[in-house]
Amino acid sequence: MDWRLIGDVAARAGPANMAIDQALLESVQAGGRPALRFYRWRPACLSFGRNQPARGLCDPARAAERGVGIVRRPTGGLAVLHDRELTYAAVLPVGLLGSPRETYRALNRALVAGLRRVGLAAELAPAAPARALAAARATAAPGPNVAGGVTTASAALAAATASCFQAPAPGEVVVAGRKLVGSAQRVERRAILQHGSLLLDGDQGLIAELVAGPPPPAPATLASALGRAPEPAELVEALRAGFESALGIRLAPGALSRAEHERVRALEAHFSSDAWTWRC
Repeated sequence: MDWRLIGDVAARAGPANMAIDQALLESVQAGGRPALRFYRWRPACLSFGRNQPARGLCDPARAAERGVGIVRRPTGGLAVLHDRELTYAAVLPVGLLGSPRETYRALNRALVAGLRRVGLAAELAPAAPARALAAARATAAPGPNVAGGVTTASAALAAATASCFQAPAPGEVVVAGRKLVGSAQRVERRAILQHGSLLLDGDQGLIAELVAGPPPPAPATLASALGRAPEPAELVEALRAGFESALGIRLAPGALSRAEHERVRALEAHFSSDAWTWRC
């Protein structure tokens, strides 16, 4: 099956990047072909998950001083600092690769296949043993329900404001046990948008200056794992081959249509608005 490959690796501001991803999602909802997109960010941008608290917890003045933009993603998940990275976005109908959960794992397997082509010993994080999960739940104090378990109120706040790279979940891409790719997914009108960050270098430490909560641990990066940061074009080619082999698809290079460009302009205003960015 042919997918669209939108891989110009252009660097754009946060609202423009989110607008393009949303426009591609709407195209698939309308019956368009699945798409895979690679891109970068300029300036550096702090993105929040769709329902992650930000109002009163993030300091926009401090972000502006540091030259960092702020945007809220259409997908869930936690905060990510987009700087020295390559971002991917996959958009496809529900059922093409199975359920949304199965799709998440399938796309992560494709990422692993691509990353191995640049010499990285990437793998999927294993599921946590049931005994360890039971012990963690038994020792937690009663409180709000978070991801099926219980936490204290302070832990709930930390979870709500933490970095996406805090710790790997089962099925996420890791190297030497450390989370390498932070991904988020949204299912809407029988279509899936999944996008995520592949850190080339640097860390997520600046998040601690901008968002209340504990400082995140230093995540794995391609530079730390490989001893070098691959050029974006090299990484895109490796990932393209990985997606094709892992998913049994063909990626046909293309660009946004005229209608998609027009929709992006409208959506960019939405993702730039305070009403959306500070909705919670």
